[in-house]
Amino acid sequence: MQHADYCRHMLAEVSRTFAIPISMLRPSLRDAVTTGYLLCRIVDTVEDEAALDLESRERLYASFLAVLERGAAVDAFEAAFRALPGASADLELARHLGRVAEATDSLPARLRPVVVRWVAEMARGMGIYSHRAPGSDGLVALSTLSDLERYCYFVAGTVGHMLTELFRVEVAELDPTRALALESRAEEFGLGLQLVNILKDITDDSARGWSFIPRTICWREGLEPVDLLSEGHRRAAHAAVLPVFERADRALDTALEYCLALPPTATDVRLFCLLPLWMAVRTLELARGNDAQFTPSRPVKVSREEVAHLVAECHARAADDDALRQGYAALRGTGVRACA
Repeated sequence: MQHADYCRHMLAEVSRTFAIPISMLRPSLRDAVTTGYLLCRIVDTVEDEAALDLESRERLYASFLAVLERGAAVDAFEAAFRALPGASADLELARHLGRVAEATDSLPARLRPVVVRWVAEMARGMGIYSHRAPGSDGLVALSTLSDLERYCYFVAGTVGHMLTELFRVEVAELDPTRALALESRAEEFGLGLQLVNILKDITDDSARGWSFIPRTICWREGLEPVDLLSEGHRRAAHAAVLPVFERADRALDTALEYCLALPPTATDVRLFCLLPLWMAVRTLELARGNDAQFTPSRPVKVSREEVAHLVAECHARAADDDALRQGYAALRGTGVRACA
C-alpha cells in the first residue's frame, strides 16, 4: 500500500466523522488535510495515552518534532508505541508515523510547509500542558476560562490557521477580502468545535484523569471538577459548565461567519467546514442542560439518522448564505435548553 493510500485508509479507521467531509475536498486539499489531520491525531495520542509518563511524553514530543521538521529517523518514536499494549487505530497510526511523514513530504512544495508549521505549533503547545500536575482531587484540571481558551488555541486554533492557509493557497476564488475574513475568524472556528468536544466528553476526560472544565468556574458553584459527575450536584454542575456553553455559543456563531466567508462557488471547501459545524451545533444543543454529559453510561451523541439529515441539509444549502443562516438558527433552536 502506498503512503497516500495508507493515509486514506487510516483516516477512515481513526475518524469516520472527519473522513466524510475530507473526502469532499478537491484532490490537492484532500491530501494535505488528510496528512495534517493524521499528524494531529498522532500528537493527540502522545497526549492521551495513559501508559505514558511525563518523561516519555516529553521524549515523544521532541522525537515527533524532529521527524516532522528535520526529517529525523522515526525508529525511536514508532518503537515506543510498539512497546505499548493495545491495538486501537490511534496506536496503530502512531506506530506508523513514518508512513504519514512520507506522505507529508510528498505534498506539493506550496502545501507541505503549511502543514508542518501548524502541526509543530500544536505539538509544542500540547507539550506545555503535559506538565500540569493533578490537584488534591486527583484530576489534572485547567485553571480559568482564559487557560481553557489558550489550551484550545494549541489543540484546535492551530488547525483553524492551517486550514485557512491551505485554502488561501488552493482556492482560486478566494479574494483578499474573503481571505482576511477567514484569517480573523480561524481561531474561533477551531475553538468552537473543540469546546463542544470538551462539553460532550466530560466523563471520558475524567476517566483518564483530566478536567477541561476550569477549576475556578467549578469553585464558583462550590464544586471541585471531580464533583461534576456526582448525582448529588447536578444543578450546581449545570451552572458550573454554563460559562463554557456561552463561550462555545459565541465561537460557533463566529464559525458560521467563517464558513460564509468562503466563496459560494468553492462548494467542496464550504461543505468541508459546514458539516463539522452543523454537527457541533446539534451536539451542543443535545448536551445543553442534559444530565447525560455528567453520566458515563449516557454519551451525548447525534444519531446516525440525524447525521444523514445534517449532511443532506448542508449539501442543499451550501451555496446559499441566507439559507445557511436560517438552517443555523433552526439548529440553535433545538435541543434541551434548561436543566430540570
